[in-house]
Amino acid sequence: AGASIASTTRERSRLDTVVIDPGHGGKDPGAVANGLQEKDIVLDVSHKLGDYIENRLDIEVIYTRTDDRFIALEERGHFANRNSGDLFISLHANAFRSSSVKGTETYFLGRSKTDAARRVMRQENSVVREYEENPDRYDEYDAEAFVKGELFLSASMQFSEEFAALVQDQFKHRVHRRSRGVHQAGFYVLWSASMPSVLVELGYITNPQEARYLNSDRGQTYLASGIFRAVREYKNKYNKGIVSSETR
Repeated sequence: AGASIASTTRERSRLDTVVIDPGHGGKDPGAVANGLQEKDIVLDVSHKLGDYIENRLDIEVIYTRTDDRFIALEERGHFANRNSGDLFISLHANAFRSSSVKGTETYFLGRSKTDAARRVMRQENSVVREYEENPDRYDEYDAEAFVKGELFLSASMQFSEEFAALVQDQFKHRVHRRSRGVHQAGFYVLWSASMPSVLVELGYITNPQEARYLNSDRGQTYLASGIFRAVREYKNKYNKGIVSSETR
């Protein structure tokens, strides 16, 4: 695996382009609770995050959507590929039947290992049945099939897991949010992106206290700055990795 990471890193000379994917949109509101819609929260945080990255790092930011429109899950990854993305960040907010549940979690693509991860995956993947016109195209995304495939051993997956850990570390230690950890699951939106990719759940809008935080300018600023710092740290590690792999 070490050789594949080194060669993958050499092929990508730098972290040049980050694709930010505000989840849901248009006819798909995402999670709805406490007077909030997930699609609005994640769009606000996405704009803040993109501004930080563009203004403070020498990285181009591309958004899968900049307004309230619906985009099929598969198309989001294809869009990132077409724009030569080096890192794909999909932003979401969570919901649960119990209003006491709260906290942040970050996912990368893999086989779900816990019931909680499967629940979140089903929630986000249900978009295709409810709103997409051709849901059958996702039938090939069979978890067992992809686990046996190359993806499971790919460098992208290891980079994705590393970046997900950086995000959660920022949320826990700098933003002081409850961290529900890093998990893997078979999210359709991450399937089609051929680059390191994560899905960030910013919090639970079903928790009244967290909903207020997610809807506040302060909360959105803190969350965006946490992810920004994770991108900055990832970029520094990534660039150091290139140097060390080329001098071996």
